[in-house]
Formats: sequence, structure tokens, C-alpha cells
Amino acid sequence: MTNDQRLTTNDYKMKNFFKPARIGFYILMLLVFFIIGLYFAGYIEAGKNQGLAGGAIVLGYGVMFGGIAFVASFFIAHFLEIKKIKIINWALLVLLLATYGYTHYKFNQRKTEHKVEDESYQNTTPTETAEPATANSVMQLPKPFRKGDMGVGFFKPNFYEHPTLYFYGNVNLEKGLLEHMPQDSLVMGKNQYGDFTSTYAPPYLLPEYMKLDYGLFYFKALGVSHDMVLIEINKQDGQTAYLDKSQGNLLLWPDFLMGVNSVKVLDQTQQVKIKPLDHAGEVVQQYTFLKPLLVKDQWMQVALQDSRLKTVGTGWICWQKNGELLISFDFLS
Repeated sequence: MTNDQRLTTNDYKMKNFFKPARIGFYILMLLVFFIIGLYFAGYIEAGKNQGLAGGAIVLGYGVMFGGIAFVASFFIAHFLEIKKIKIINWALLVLLLATYGYTHYKFNQRKTEHKVEDESYQNTTPTETAEPATANSVMQLPKPFRKGDMGVGFFKPNFYEHPTLYFYGNVNLEKGLLEHMPQDSLVMGKNQYGDFTSTYAPPYLLPEYMKLDYGLFYFKALGVSHDMVLIEINKQDGQTAYLDKSQGNLLLWPDFLMGVNSVKVLDQTQQVKIKPLDHAGEVVQQYTFLKPLLVKDQWMQVALQDSRLKTVGTGWICWQKNGELLISFDFLS
């Protein structure tokens, strides 16, 4: 075979390699297996208990599956006839559209259910009969704490490792936890979306914050012992109970405040200060949000952010005084 013949043969193979049907095959394999990777990551709970890294881990599975399928598609296309590739392309396209349609439908369904549950929770008060706690309840901004009832911080249960949370009463603090019998419990499971939901909850249960589709569930912590936490189990009537401290994370006020997205001064007459002093000058910079940076005694250093969450300055606010909370806070904005 002459050089010209070899060149012509190679040109033919390259053109055949990049025919429209084959190009479509490469792209469809990439997209379909990217989605399969995402679903596989969700099935094995790859992002479980990974915090902010959970989304990146799930996305990584999609990229890995899609990348492997994309490379493999070149080898597969080399050995298949165009006619067979076209048939596979139609099958992949139908699968892609069906998956997208299903995902879109579930997203809208979930959004609707959350809206209904949020609206119902706003008018819900504890009842005398036991019923499951709403898993996707609206997160209320904190009511102004009464003077002296701030407690020491918050307790966030770890439902991943401890789906059953035990409540104790009549505790003898000189004895160990194992020497006490729980009086009630909260039992958590998961719904079809992978969010936690209760399978049993005491009728009096009303934690300080609850929005489980965002991983938010907090009891106000009133006291701490060696292996127990005294919590406010009902924020309306002040009912209390003890919890096993190892069943979650105890967040003292400084730690808790560093975990919120923004805070807001309750007293509109209080201005952001240049320094953590009552007589310090006021910051004149306009802002939309206050992001906590540092807690120092009764003062908090904050980043002043505009509507685009860009920091335009810093300052200090008084967040509590004599056991009275002077701010509200938000986890989501």
C-alpha cells in the first residue's frame, strides 16, 4: 500500500470517527452517565454527614461516571456500526429526557410539600396527643429572649449516628447516665427525599429551631453536666429535659453564632461601632447584612455586607447584655 493510499485510509477513518451520529453518542454517554453518577452517589449516601463538602462529593461521582463513560464511548463507537449507534443514541436520549422529567417532577413535588408543611407549622401548637414532629417545619427567627433566659447555647442532635434521642427527667447529677431510665424519646427516620422526619415525637416537643430539609434542629441548652445537657424541650411553655451529651453537638453561644449566616440588631437605636466600646464612634457605611466574625465578651465583630454579600466594611455590635439577647440571627441568608 502506497503512502497516498494509507493517508486516504486514515482520513476516512478519522471522518468516520467523527460522524454526527458518533459525536452525538459521545455527548449522550457523558450526560447520561453523569446523571447516573449523581443518583448512585445519592443511593450510597456518599455525601452523608459531610457538611458543606457533601454536594461536592456527589458532584464528583457524577463527573467520574460521566468522564469514564465519555472515554469509553470512543472505543465502543469504533467497534459498532453507524446503524447500531443511532439506535443506542435514541435509547440514551429517551433515558436522558425521562430522567430529567422525573427529577423535575420530584423537585416540584418536594417544593410544594415543603410549602404546605411550612404554612401548617406556622399555625401549629403542641397538642395533648402524640404525633410526629413536622420534619420540614419553618425556621422561626428567635423571639426576643427574656432577660436571664439565654441559657449557655444550643444543642444540635446528631440524627445520623443517633436516630433515637432519649429524654431524661428527675436526674441525679451525682450518678452516671447509665443509672437513669429515659422518660421519653424522639425517633427519626428518612423520607423519600433523604430528609429526616420523625416516626415518633412527644406531643410537647417544640424545639427552638427546626427545618430538617436544611439540617437545622436546635434545642436551647440551659445547663451542662459531665455527661448530660439540660435543654428546653418546649420553647413556648419552657418545659425542660435532660439529654445525653454524646448524642449531638453542644454549641456554646460563641460557637453557635459563628455558625449562622447573618445577625440583626433588635434595637434599631443600636448602631454599629468602630470599636467594642459603648462610647466608640459609629460606622457610617451602608450595609444589608451583618456577618459574625468574632465574639468577645458581650461584643461581636461583624462584617458589613451589601445585597450581593460583598464585604464593604467591619464593625462591632453588642450582642447581649446582662443575660438579655440583643440580636436575632438567620441560618439561610
